[in-house]
Amino acid sequence: MSAPGGQPRRVESDPEPAPPAKSGEWSLRLRIFSGMLFVPLLVIMSRTGGFVFLSLVVAEVVFGLLEFYRMMFHKGLQPYVRLGLAAALGLLWVTFRPHTPQVDALVTGVLLLTLALELRRPEARQRVEDMAVTVFGVLYVGWLSAHFVLLRELPWRAGTPYAEGASYVLLAFFITWSCDTGAYAVGRVFGRRRPWARISPRKSLEGALGGLGFAVLAAFVARAWFAAYLRAWDAAALGLLVGVFAQVGDLVESLLKRDTAHGDSSNLIPGHGGILDRFDSLYFSAPLVFYYLKVVVFGVP
Repeated sequence: MSAPGGQPRRVESDPEPAPPAKSGEWSLRLRIFSGMLFVPLLVIMSRTGGFVFLSLVVAEVVFGLLEFYRMMFHKGLQPYVRLGLAAALGLLWVTFRPHTPQVDALVTGVLLLTLALELRRPEARQRVEDMAVTVFGVLYVGWLSAHFVLLRELPWRAGTPYAEGASYVLLAFFITWSCDTGAYAVGRVFGRRRPWARISPRKSLEGALGGLGFAVLAAFVARAWFAAYLRAWDAAALGLLVGVFAQVGDLVESLLKRDTAHGDSSNLIPGHGGILDRFDSLYFSAPLVFYYLKVVVFGVP
């Protein structure tokens, strides 16, 4: 069956396109090696804060957004890459300097430019989709990543020592990566039931429960280790929330990769794939940790 313009139309009975198989680089040794390089860098830059930590998030957003737009090009869409990058970096600057004037003008300008630039491509067949994925990429990669900056700068709002902002960032990473590790380990050993096979064939229910358990345990470890500002029930609540939504974030990125027939978002990080493969869970968990700390723990309006 064909859609107007001669393009094939997917019907409900058509099988989903399977992404290519993951490369052999997805080995445990490479994952450990990459982690040994990145974790100390994350700790040092988080403790330094300021423009140093902002530069880390900028690099993550630029490479992550390029991966996202590359996936959309593979799907036949034509997002506005430069505009998307500029808008995402603008969001990071606004979160880093929240008193930046004329923020509303920035948002309005991005939207109007996205609409106006489409006039330059009268031959395009998927104009709405092109504009939509441009803005969606900014929100998915740019805005969700901006919560790393919001976490690091939270002490200015919460009235806590600025150095403590590093622990807020590391809390999100520690619980999320513990969840990922638990889901991976338990799933490999005990994984049998796979209710999400059409989205991510390797994800199992047993692995998901293992990830949830590891996330709760990690929250209590963090409370005893470096996050003394958490009460016991805060640790339990954060562990449960991150344990659920970090895995939702992982599944969402798997859905995007499956829809664009990608195995990995890129081969940038040995053993992990791309930026999106490494940060997909964090895109969901970092906002949760930020708003929980801001509203529940510190009571910032």
